[in-house]
Amino acid sequence: MGISILWQSRKVIKEFLEVPLTFYDMVILLHYLKMAFRNMWRSKSRTLISVIGVALGLACFSVATFWIVYEMTFDNFHKNVSRLYIVVKKDNQSTVGVYKNNFDSSLASKLKETFPEIAHATALQKLGYSSKDREVNIDEVKIPASIIKADSSFFRMFDVSIIEGSPEFLISGSQKIAITQEKARQLFGNENPIGKLINGNEEICAIVSGISKHSNYRFDFIRPMTYARVENTDGGTIFYSASSNAVIELLSGINMEVFNKKLSEYAPERDLLIIPITKLHYTIPNNDSAITFKIILIFAVCGLLIIISSLFNYLTLFVSRFSIRQKELSLRRVFGASGGSLHTMLSVEFMLMMLSAVVLGWALIQLLHNPFLAISAISMHMSAIYGKILLYAGSVILIALLTFRLMLFFLRRRSMDTSIRRSNKNIIRKISVIAQLVISIGFVFCVSIMMKQIYYLQHGGVGFSYKNRGAIGISSAEGFDGNVLMNKLKQLPEIEDVIDSDRLMNLVPPGVRLTTKTNLWDDKPADIESINMGFLHVSPEYLSFYEFQLIAGEMLTDADPYSMVLINESAVKAFGWHDPVGKTFNDTHRYGLGDVIVKGVVRDLNWHGTLKAADPYFYYRLAPSESPNGNDNYRVLFKCREGMWGVLKEKIETIMKNDDLNIDNFEILNAEEKYDIYFKSEKVLLKLLYCVLAVCVMICVFGFVALVSQTCAERRKSIAIRKINGASTSNILAMFAKEYFILLAIGAAAAFAAGYFIMQRWLENYVRQTTVPLWIYLSILCAMALTIVFCVGWQVYRVSVENPAEVIKGE
Repeated sequence: MGISILWQSRKVIKEFLEVPLTFYDMVILLHYLKMAFRNMWRSKSRTLISVIGVALGLACFSVATFWIVYEMTFDNFHKNVSRLYIVVKKDNQSTVGVYKNNFDSSLASKLKETFPEIAHATALQKLGYSSKDREVNIDEVKIPASIIKADSSFFRMFDVSIIEGSPEFLISGSQKIAITQEKARQLFGNENPIGKLINGNEEICAIVSGISKHSNYRFDFIRPMTYARVENTDGGTIFYSASSNAVIELLSGINMEVFNKKLSEYAPERDLLIIPITKLHYTIPNNDSAITFKIILIFAVCGLLIIISSLFNYLTLFVSRFSIRQKELSLRRVFGASGGSLHTMLSVEFMLMMLSAVVLGWALIQLLHNPFLAISAISMHMSAIYGKILLYAGSVILIALLTFRLMLFFLRRRSMDTSIRRSNKNIIRKISVIAQLVISIGFVFCVSIMMKQIYYLQHGGVGFSYKNRGAIGISSAEGFDGNVLMNKLKQLPEIEDVIDSDRLMNLVPPGVRLTTKTNLWDDKPADIESINMGFLHVSPEYLSFYEFQLIAGEMLTDADPYSMVLINESAVKAFGWHDPVGKTFNDTHRYGLGDVIVKGVVRDLNWHGTLKAADPYFYYRLAPSESPNGNDNYRVLFKCREGMWGVLKEKIETIMKNDDLNIDNFEILNAEEKYDIYFKSEKVLLKLLYCVLAVCVMICVFGFVALVSQTCAERRKSIAIRKINGASTSNILAMFAKEYFILLAIGAAAAFAAGYFIMQRWLENYVRQTTVPLWIYLSILCAMALTIVFCVGWQVYRVSVENPAEVIKGE
């Protein structure tokens, strides 16, 4: 009533006091804030749950959205970015379906000569796969640095120029190197860096402008591109891996579909295609990255799910209370309040809740911003990050406010008489209960299956042994006698086993992924044209060292012909074989060998972690005339005794640097430490799922409590009348329990059906699948049933023990 009097007297007060109208608007706004605070305080438990839920959701969603945009905008600052593409090859063994570092450095120029659609092409190689490529040595001091190899076309395509000096660093084979202006200032101050030596033998001959840190090819130094040997066999084009990228700039107006088709026909054995350079960073991520782009997307979706759950819970309770508040609102209309003013009053309450959530979410982001920057490796000032995050959070709030206003519009369409007299049928409330049960039960079920599958793969065996195993990799080992090193290692008491890997690839960390395509095999179905397979060169000692797990047939021996191979479980599934031993398929990689024969089947190797299902693979022995790669690296594998790694590593470093060997370019790898990198994604994902699961369940439970409390408050009179007519407390509890157990049954049935369908699709990617036992269903159902018993029992018991006479008198 007070607000209507104040509203009607505005003009009179204004005329006498000649105060601007905005002052009274401020008075009205303060009144709205006061009313909003009172209403929020009356239902403080509901408000607190909603604020916490929306705050957590906004923090997760805003940060993840910013992270997604950051990942998707690499290299978007180049003036010709819309025409820059990177050449990749299809690779079904990769988690993203393509591979970028499998080309000879001359591929870029060959493409430029072949395709008139290409304006420019350059070969780029981002160094950093070994520790020596991530640092430079200046006056015996090792300094972290980013290094690339490039040719002269790089300067035509990217926004980089030579500021001072000569372009000799672009001549293949030269010992010249270029440095960025920023790095030169950091290392040498105001002194001219030209003529300075890097790594003892590389002379700085030029200063170049740098490139943004928000780039796939950011660098501190540029070395000349090394052009590796290219061979042709039977007239076909073969590109040996030199770990270089081929980047091209297309002319304007090129049809991408037509160009990709021409590119694939140019080298059909490689399945070439192009992708925009802006998609490179998140399409083909760094293998060492603990957080994949898929996990960031899940993170954003989970944050949005929390926001939706919290707002759904808040709006459902708002609608439930709206029937009570309609009498108040109708009286305000009688005393002159307009529909717009009532909408504004209710919207202020909603906005106050949302702004409280923003403040809490902001505090959470501020608290965790350092870990976030460390995990995401984002190179931006926090002020810019905060601005973007506020923009995304504001967008969510705006959408939520529009939804709220739309809901008010539909509620307002109900007439005053209907609002006052019409009974609440609880349909919206029941739908809300079922929806929250479906979200919570479904989420718990899916997370339980995912955790069970990951646990099953991790603890049930990943198909090989990597504990206490290591490798010594020696770069540019041409002419190196490995027998000397082998003999010294065998004398160390900390080593249990040591083998010369014969230039084979160690499993952890994996080297370059090798793939081929087979289009002929025994019992081939008519509807399958070909199968992409990975392959790995092995030896009997290698198989024994990593303890490959045989499940059918026999292991390879030195007496077997080179056409004998092992295949994994996924290959058996891909071929559609039930009895694979003795079956044959063609190997297009090993030219002239023809068909190969399956001697045995081994378990899938989850050597890239357990989130990605294993791909079809086969394993074979190298013939004397075969070479797995074109480099001069040397590798020794060894098994360390338990708990002796630290001591052993120091001894190996001493051996490598003594007078007998005197090797500087070596790296000692711990397989156990490297394999843990692949578990980081699993750990991060599980932590994320735990947090989201806890928040969703909390929102559901407390929302459930609030709904039951609201129901009991509305049915106090009904319960009192039942008690007067002889109903006991147990009868009233049973009545409520029956109603909510029916809702639980409906919600659980829908959640289990949807969850089972989703998880079966996910599990089908794995050959070795965990089971979905009955106890999972029963455990989740019993947990939710106990929650309902507690929530309903506690609320109903409080109402049922009240004096019925006092309740009726109060009503």
